[in-house]
Amino acid sequence: MKKLIFSTLSVALASSLFAGVSSSTNASGFYEISDSITTDTTLDSSKEYLLTNTVYVEGAVLTIPAGTVIRGRQGVRASDGLSNLQDPGSLVITKSGEINAVGTPASPIIFTYEFDADPVNNPTTPMTQDANRTLNTGFWGGIIILGNAPTNNDESGFNSLKTPGTDSIEGIAEPNPDDVSPDLRGMYGGQDPHDSSGIMKYVSIRNGGFKIGADNEINGLTMGGVGDGTVLEYIEVIAGQDDGFEWFGGTVNSKYLLSAYNNDDSFDYDQGFCGQGQFWATVQCDNDVDGDKGGEFDGDDQAGALPRAVPAIYNMTVIGGKNGQIDYDKDAGGYLYNSISVDATTVMDINTSSAAMQAAGLLKIDNNVWCADSSDASGGTAVFEGTLPSGANNVTANPYMGGAAYLNLSTLARDAQNGVTWKPSQVPAVVSNLAPYTGNFFTAVTYKGAFSPVATAWTAGWTVGSQLGYFVE
Repeated sequence: MKKLIFSTLSVALASSLFAGVSSSTNASGFYEISDSITTDTTLDSSKEYLLTNTVYVEGAVLTIPAGTVIRGRQGVRASDGLSNLQDPGSLVITKSGEINAVGTPASPIIFTYEFDADPVNNPTTPMTQDANRTLNTGFWGGIIILGNAPTNNDESGFNSLKTPGTDSIEGIAEPNPDDVSPDLRGMYGGQDPHDSSGIMKYVSIRNGGFKIGADNEINGLTMGGVGDGTVLEYIEVIAGQDDGFEWFGGTVNSKYLLSAYNNDDSFDYDQGFCGQGQFWATVQCDNDVDGDKGGEFDGDDQAGALPRAVPAIYNMTVIGGKNGQIDYDKDAGGYLYNSISVDATTVMDINTSSAAMQAAGLLKIDNNVWCADSSDASGGTAVFEGTLPSGANNVTANPYMGGAAYLNLSTLARDAQNGVTWKPSQVPAVVSNLAPYTGNFFTAVTYKGAFSPVATAWTAGWTVGSQLGYFVE
């Protein structure tokens, strides 16, 4: 648990003025958040806020009510590409901070860029609506959550501030041990697997991922050493310049995550991540330019590091993937069950080190549906690179996403009206031969993939694709 320090003075001030939050609006009508938040702070959903730089939550809880809109200042890159003329706005929950952001389907919490005209009623499209269909991305930073849960990273030989099991998060300058007072706010990792960084529900993170350096963009939601006391459910990352969700170690569990039209991997884990996930969904861009993989699953930065990355993922749906759909590498293990993969020729790549994890029983891929071509009644020909998955009951079949509208995936653009059909049909490949659900976290369901064949999709109403009419739900 976080250790928070309260004082009578901070409580008295909390109702009128919070450290880091301006008390009056700027010329655009936004309340600027420019400094670290160091006392418990509750925002007001009737106001709109602007993160003017990297804002840290330290030793405090940031509470964001349902319906609140928070914008990030739009970054400006120098013409030489080597520096920033204007750093982007971002939010960082440090190891001593917490976030309490609980929206609703009718009133999600929205994080977007500074100049988004009407994010509540008319969201920015993920791609430009012209012949180029260019991704609308990289306008601000993103959200970073840092915790005290274990990682398998060890760079202590290169930086004495990075004790074994800790690291500094990408997107923030690494602390310098030669400084008199090194800035450790970007550090993560520890020995508490049950650490809590707070709660996020019904949160939409849009059009972020500003490039802060060469090959260094901020993910939509970055998690470093986040513990399983944290609650993450119903979170959307859309049109980001880098990954949708990325885990660096940690044990946090999550349900109902949507990664849509992001420019790199949809879901990415590394450094011994050992959490549990269920109902993860992704749709990748289909403009032949943007996007990468549905899942980039790595185990470590130092070969053989412990703890191993062995997360359990049930009920994942992957649509598209320019460079393949799921890749296991760098000693990555894990468990992938009851999932559906649609419309990418290369379904999976298990590299040499992860093949050894599979042989050791630490990588299990069972009871999944592969459909390389949604227009083919048989599901097309799925290609597996590297070592084949050795699990049971993996089938090549067409799950007929959208039922009678299943051809939408092959005939319509993914940013067109009704272009993404999430719900599979009740065909045998979808509703039979399911892997059993174990433990207390997973919800036992009778279908594969992230969506029920018969119920309204959990994306309905609050996600950008739903509002714009792209999703058949």
